[in-house]
Amino acid sequence: MRVKLRHMIFSSGLALPTFLLLLGGAAYGSYFSANKLAVEAGMPTFAYSFWQIVIASAVLLPVSAVLRSPPKLNIRHLRVYGLVAIVGLTGPTLIVVVLADKLQPAVVTLAAALIAAATYLLALAVKSESFRWLSLLGVVLGFGGVLFIVLPEKGLEDPAAVGWVLFALLLPVSAAMNNVFTAKLMPEDVNSLSLTTGLMTFSALLLLVLMLVIDGPVALTHAGFDGVWPTLWASAAIVVTYLCFFEILRRAGPLFFAQLNYVVVAAGVLWAYLIFGDKPNVWLWGAIAVIALGLAVMNYSKAKTLGRAGR
Repeated sequence: MRVKLRHMIFSSGLALPTFLLLLGGAAYGSYFSANKLAVEAGMPTFAYSFWQIVIASAVLLPVSAVLRSPPKLNIRHLRVYGLVAIVGLTGPTLIVVVLADKLQPAVVTLAAALIAAATYLLALAVKSESFRWLSLLGVVLGFGGVLFIVLPEKGLEDPAAVGWVLFALLLPVSAAMNNVFTAKLMPEDVNSLSLTTGLMTFSALLLLVLMLVIDGPVALTHAGFDGVWPTLWASAAIVVTYLCFFEILRRAGPLFFAQLNYVVVAAGVLWAYLIFGDKPNVWLWGAIAVIALGLAVMNYSKAKTLGRAGR
């Protein structure tokens, strides 16, 4: 079974998407630790968001020009930049910021863990994915792995927070819309570097307005070096994540990419251990094992489907 799975993954072209899934998940998992360091240093939320994105744009624009992959500015590409900037980047950021002092982090993490399931359901609704029992099992296993992390924590500290839990469901809804509709709208004649550069530039303009309205003009050096280096770190993590996002969408589809959120949860806990000394326990190791199993099942399901299509 193991040899057969490995053969199917490589022969169906899922080896690179799987690597990118793990790379993007590890990168974005580190993003939450960078956030904590930057906020604790005194960086205002929207100024911090703006600077990480504008730095990403400033780096990617010349790189994409040298590699002859600059962002395209026609209607088809602008639609993708706008969609991902609003429902994939700014929208989830606003939701998480609003919930920061309303719910426990574990509950917000649980909402993020629903992204894969929401993506699959939306993809089925718009007929961009076919129903597969193994895909459903992969989604369930990934979700179950996250439960290993969040269930040992206490429930809601305030029963009145139920309304905020319902509001938190906007997070998987927003991310699912981003995953599914970006895959449907993404032009074929473009590469991931061009799309990521266009997204970062569009988002930087949007976040500039939000920063000026909410935080006012804030310099990158506002919180000193303790605020600058986590901002640079977050910028690198975002670039890697979205390069992986567009490439995985192009090669394997939105449901496959949605599994990244399971990797993010496990990676985020591991990064917290490495940086802040938060020791992993038996629940974390169990979560990693179940998430890995879910990824293998999803790969197997996708490989079988691609194998049948290629016959």
